[in-house]
Amino acid sequence: MLRMRHPSIRQSAYNCWRLPGFLALTIACLCASRATAQGGGGGMPGGGAGAAPAFVDPNFRDRMWEAGGPRLNQIDTGQLVAEVEIVGNKKISQHKILSHMQTRPDRTFDEKQLQADIHELYRTELFRKIEVSKRMTSEGVIIRLQITEQPLVGEVIFHGNESLDDRRLAKHCGIEKGDPINPFSVEMARQRLVDYYREQGMNHADIQIREGTRPTDSRVFFEISEGNLERVWSIDFEGNSIFSSALLKTKIKSADASGGLTPYMFNKANLLQINDDTERLVSYYRSLGYFRARVSHRMDYDATGKWVYLKFIIDEGPQFFVRHVSIAGNQYFTTEQLATALTLKEGDAFNLSKMSRDQRKLRSDYYGREGFVFVDISPEPHFLADEPNKLDLVYRISEGDRYRAGQINVHIDGDSSHTKHSVVTNMVSLREGRIIDLRDVESSERRLRASQIFETNPSLGEAPHIEIRQPEEVLDEEMMAGAGSPSVRR
Repeated sequence: MLRMRHPSIRQSAYNCWRLPGFLALTIACLCASRATAQGGGGGMPGGGAGAAPAFVDPNFRDRMWEAGGPRLNQIDTGQLVAEVEIVGNKKISQHKILSHMQTRPDRTFDEKQLQADIHELYRTELFRKIEVSKRMTSEGVIIRLQITEQPLVGEVIFHGNESLDDRRLAKHCGIEKGDPINPFSVEMARQRLVDYYREQGMNHADIQIREGTRPTDSRVFFEISEGNLERVWSIDFEGNSIFSSALLKTKIKSADASGGLTPYMFNKANLLQINDDTERLVSYYRSLGYFRARVSHRMDYDATGKWVYLKFIIDEGPQFFVRHVSIAGNQYFTTEQLATALTLKEGDAFNLSKMSRDQRKLRSDYYGREGFVFVDISPEPHFLADEPNKLDLVYRISEGDRYRAGQINVHIDGDSSHTKHSVVTNMVSLREGRIIDLRDVESSERRLRASQIFETNPSLGEAPHIEIRQPEEVLDEEMMAGAGSPSVRR
């Protein structure tokens, strides 16, 4: 993120650090006029047809090696590295191997650094074995690496697929030509393909690895038996008495054929989705105090094996009620003051939504308005052994310190010259020296996002937001950016 810094940020950060109880605030925005995504390279670049992946134009890391690499603080042993010999490599170039090493000619020899370099080479998964030998000469240490390479993937083959083409399978497989052949990676690729078939409604698809697990293999071969594409004809519920089937159907994502009205729309029998729906139903019941609720599912098929009758079997169990509500750890506010804010009372059926709302209300409307920026409020239900189906609810509070706003910085990505920082600060309710009110922070963020000046589309950039940071974090960031130790500018 390109950040436009206030010229006196180091001075203000230093002053904040010296004044306990002040926090630095950062308002980060992305101009909508410059919200185009920048393409960036990632991973190992690909070569031409038939070319080994190691013999390509040097990337950033390789160019760094050519320039002598980053400077290291080596332990001076009095011995220099005279030469690094690499033998046994056939597909991986010497240049590529050296790009992963810090041990280089004309540098002080360090045994620990050499071992770290070998570890880094193994991490690439390009090498099966690396034997190291050293020879002392009058000119320095000659290091010899005897390399045994891992076989590389020459080709990825999908056989037997009819419904899903090779291009779609290759995208989800995760293995490409030129990657090291690793039995574990090949098995993980097979599992990703199985999951992808499940997502597409082919729950009985079977995928076998014919090649790619033996050291002598030079390609990865998947034998695929797709099976039927299954669709859900109907969804039913069994065992539910508290909540209607119509209500429970709104809590899941699986869809059926709507009695034949939509037989081929959005109703693929995605087994992964059905398993998730089972967990959603459990979570829904438990959020309302049915902590012993259990849900399973059954899939029945018609004669063709293509249509599924999905049924969720529910054991609701008893509902739990709140016996006692208490608050612990509060010092600034009295227990009586905080208790008036709670909507989940003693004797009520447990309700997760109410408990979460009460937690947010204590944080925002009470502690948040008084500058307790880092207050931690944790609701803890305690089940009772002596009273079945009842629980005690404790709101455990760690208040922390009160804070005022220190330096307010505006960071704008994009063409920030079109938007003055004062435009941003005029939209926020925060002012330096005032107690920080978390409600003002939230309302200010809403105004920034509704202004239509800044980008709010997540796919194009980060939406406007306000960061509240400890002063020492600002100092650390400045020093990491090369500002050095904090000093007051005159």
